[in-house]
Amino acid sequence: MNNKACVIKWGGNILYMLLIFLFVADPTNTILGLKSVVFALLLLYNFVFLKADWTNLRFCLIPILAALISWVFAVIQGNNVDFDEFKAFLMSFSPLLLLLWSSHYDVVKLSVLPVTLTVIVVLVLFWICFFSPQFEGLLYIYMDMHDNTIMMSNRVFLGIKMFCMYPKATVAFLPVFGFVLYKALNEKKRRFIFILIIALFFHLFVISGTRSSMLLPILLACMILFIYGRNGRYMRYMIYPGVLMFCILFFVLLAVLLMESDEPSNMIKYAHLVSYKELFTENPEYLLFGQGPGTEFYTKGFRMMTMKTEWTYLELLRNYGLFCLPILYVIMLPLFKLLLLARQHESALAMASAYFIYLIIAGTNPLLLSSTGMLVVLSGYSYVDNLKANNKL
Repeated sequence: MNNKACVIKWGGNILYMLLIFLFVADPTNTILGLKSVVFALLLLYNFVFLKADWTNLRFCLIPILAALISWVFAVIQGNNVDFDEFKAFLMSFSPLLLLLWSSHYDVVKLSVLPVTLTVIVVLVLFWICFFSPQFEGLLYIYMDMHDNTIMMSNRVFLGIKMFCMYPKATVAFLPVFGFVLYKALNEKKRRFIFILIIALFFHLFVISGTRSSMLLPILLACMILFIYGRNGRYMRYMIYPGVLMFCILFFVLLAVLLMESDEPSNMIKYAHLVSYKELFTENPEYLLFGQGPGTEFYTKGFRMMTMKTEWTYLELLRNYGLFCLPILYVIMLPLFKLLLLARQHESALAMASAYFIYLIIAGTNPLLLSSTGMLVVLSGYSYVDNLKANNKL
C-alpha cells in the first residue's frame, strides 16, 4: 500500500470512528448534534476517494421499499399514519449506505476505541454520582432535558436496591465486547489491554440494572469460552463442565427474574403481549399487510395508545405484516453469513454468537431500528466482507 492509499485509509478510519462515537455516545443526537454532519462528511469522503460496491445498495433499498408498500396498504385501510414517525423509520436505515464501502472498513475493530471511551465516560459519571447525590441530581435533570442519552434509575434486583446507569446504546456494545474477549483469549501480545477493556465492559453491564444487559453478556462470554476451548486436548475437560454449569445457573436465574410478578417492567411487557394478541385477533389482516408504519394501537401495558412497546419484532409484524420479512432479512443476513464462514474462521463463530445475542436483546429494545442498531448491522456485514477479502489474499 503506497503513502497516498495509507493517508486515504487513515482519513476514512478517523471519520468512521468519530461517527461510531456519536452513534454510541449520543444516539439521540441531542447533546452534540453532529451525527448528520459527520455522516454526510464520511459519505462524501468515501464517494471521492474509495470505490463503491453498488451491489450492496440493495440492502438499503429493500427495507425502504417494504416500508413504502406497507404505507400504501395503511392508506388503503384508512389507518392514521404519523408521517414524522414513518420518516424517522426510513431515516434509521440511512447508515446502511455505508455498506457501499463495507470492504474498506473493519467496523468492529474501528468501534473498539469509541465504544471503550464511551464506557469510561459513563463509569466516571457513575462513581461521581455514587459519591455525590448533588451531582446525581444535576446530571439526571440534564439527561432528562436531552432525551435520556444516559439512563439513570434506582432498581431492585433480587431484593437488592441498586443505583443504575447505562447509555442508551449499551446493547450495541456486544459485538465489540465479543471481539475483544476473543482477542484476549487468542492474542498474547495485547492481552492485558484486552482484559482491562473486558473488565470495564463487565462493570458497565453490572451497573446497567437491566436483566438483558446484566445476564446475556455473561452468556456470550460462556459461548466464546466454549468456542475457544472446544478443540483443546485438556481445556475441554475444564471448560465444558464449567460452561454447562454456568448456563444452567444462568437460565435458572433468568427464569426467577422473569417470574417476578411484582416487577413493574415484567407486568407492563406481559400486558403488551395480551394487547398484541387482542389486536391480531380482531384485525387478522394486520398479519398480512400490517397496520402501517407510524400507526398507534391501544395497549394495556401503558393503558394508552402508543406506537412503540419495545417488543421490536412484534412491532415490525404489527406495522408491516409479511412485509417485515424483507426488513428482517437485511438485519439477520450477517448472522447466517458469519455461520457459513465459521468452518474456515473460528472468529466468525465468535462474532456470530455476539450478533445472535444482540438480536435477542434487540427483541425488547427500541434501538434495533435506529442508527445505533444499524451500526451493529454494519459491523456484521463489514466483518464478513473483511474475512472474505482476507481469504482472497
